[in-house]
Amino acid sequence: MEPHLSFGGRRALVTGAGKGDRRRRPGGGGQAGPSLTPSPRRDRSLRGRGAEQGRGSRDCAEPNGGGLGEPRAGGTGPLLLPPSRPNNPAAGPRASPGPPPPPSPQCPGIETLCVDLADWEAAEAAVGAAGPFQLLVNNAAVAELQPFLEVTRSALQRSLDVNFGAVLHVSQIVARQMIAQGVPGAIVNVSSQASKRALRDHAVYCSTKSALDMLSKVMAMELGPHKIRVNTVNPTVVMTDMGRINWSDPQKSAAMINRIPLGKFAEVDDVVNSILFLLSDKSAMTTGSSLMVDGGFLVS
Repeated sequence: MEPHLSFGGRRALVTGAGKGDRRRRPGGGGQAGPSLTPSPRRDRSLRGRGAEQGRGSRDCAEPNGGGLGEPRAGGTGPLLLPPSRPNNPAAGPRASPGPPPPPSPQCPGIETLCVDLADWEAAEAAVGAAGPFQLLVNNAAVAELQPFLEVTRSALQRSLDVNFGAVLHVSQIVARQMIAQGVPGAIVNVSSQASKRALRDHAVYCSTKSALDMLSKVMAMELGPHKIRVNTVNPTVVMTDMGRINWSDPQKSAAMINRIPLGKFAEVDDVVNSILFLLSDKSAMTTGSSLMVDGGFLVS
């Protein structure tokens, strides 16, 4: 039995490249694929990140994040992005993103693209052209935090489009590629502890993450005969850069930490390592499961 995780010869697609999760390759020897991010996003942030990767970073990693502090993005490499703008049909067609950028010398084999995952036609074209893949991490997400009585239609629709609809659609595209190749595959959907426990001001977020958990179970049931495993990772608050900012208030953080038996929030590596495990052959008999990375929050 190999002592380490290995992804040699397999290509991975990780959605999300705006903010969040540590951007790193899926294990030793693995070949990573492009990372797709919902758009419009923080174009300035993405461009800056591309410049950083162009000059090389120490380990292709830069923790960041938003919302509850859960991981929000994956992938790395130089970025060549079209101007970001709202999805407005009256504005005419989107500018072409042009050819993909060359791989980063620090992260060879990794490409980064920018596509609106809520635009099914654009996502179909981008993922279809970039594939095939044997591994998929659906990590792109948005957190529209509003009290229940103040939830807006736009916040609901955007959350459904990205947190649920985009996962369903990208998974369809990649799973069809896996089936056409006749190879086994693994899909990990990044969910949240918020799918299991009600949180104030999280009516839409909790609901979309709960829907994601059930979607993942149905996917596991229907894709299992094709040797494709599907699981979720459900983190608590994660100490990304944004997570540290959002939970820097001792009074606010204490209320949450007091409900976590381990007495601390998750670090980015806690979530990354869980994702890598579920992608790897070490979890070959695991499908349809939710791996809680919550320090025991749900048992408190």
